[in-house]
Amino acid sequence: MNLTENTIYQHDELGEVLVVGVHHIFETYDPDSGDGRLRSRVVRYTAEWDDYGPMPSSVRTTPVDEFRTVVGDAVRTWEGVESPPNGDS
Repeated sequence: MNLTENTIYQHDELGEVLVVGVHHIFETYDPDSGDGRLRSRVVRYTAEWDDYGPMPSSVRTTPVDEFRTVVGDAVRTWEGVESPPNGDS
């Protein structure tokens, strides 16, 4: 199963969760060549969000393989509201 950011999945324990992102963590990485030794992959997700995004203190991080064991298929894509730049209304 491929996990996609900005997608809501059904979690076995938490109900619907919003995947904020999937990230690679490297042991070493060379930005010039774009190559490195991968240590792990993690998923950032939350069970608490609104139209503007996740609540800052509610974002969790879990290894991708562990997360896949507790979620089902995607429920829907999260369509957040973009806030206007500062000063605009």
